[in-house]
Amino acid sequence: MPSSAITAAGHRERAAGWQAELADAVRDADELCRLLDLDLAVAEAARGGAAAFSLLVPRAFVARMRKGDPQDPLLLQVLPTGDELGAAPGFGADPLEEMAALAAPGLVKKYAGRALLLATGACAVNCRYCFRREFPYAESGATRAGVEAGIEAVAADDSIHEVILSGGDPLLLDDERLGRLVERLERIPHVRRLRIHSRLPIVLPSRV
Repeated sequence: MPSSAITAAGHRERAAGWQAELADAVRDADELCRLLDLDLAVAEAARGGAAAFSLLVPRAFVARMRKGDPQDPLLLQVLPTGDELGAAPGFGADPLEEMAALAAPGLVKKYAGRALLLATGACAVNCRYCFRREFPYAESGATRAGVEAGIEAVAADDSIHEVILSGGDPLLLDDERLGRLVERLERIPHVRRLRIHSRLPIVLPSRV
């Protein structure tokens, strides 16, 4: 078999591995509590928060949590709580006021020389502290068409020297799509730096 065919086969196998792990992520508070030997009363308390913002955590991340400890810091990052539903003065659904900073569909520009491209609205883990948990991704342009418009806006603005791929989590794009996106940005002469905001190396390390 040619080496290129072996490489392609290995790539497909790795891709299938992390995607299968993501498909098998824990989405139910009862199951999470059973895996961690926690009282199901913890799961009962979690249901209110989960109804507003669903539970999603890969099993690789669950495996890092301490069993029997409802205060485990990794668990608290993902375990829903009814306290999330309470209103607090001064807090809102768009705490960074990113909707007002949309320079184009899919492109947030708040700081000089830097722009944030919303590559996707999907994540591999639902963090309870997420400041974009109520962000209207579809309306703001975190779609293929929005990404295209965002790239065109970056190309037209030579003041942008740094692009940040964010979302959602840009590493949830498959390698082919992510590669095409990076290549497009590479061809823009004034873009000198590319950053990727991602939690996947921690919560789904098989992706990388």
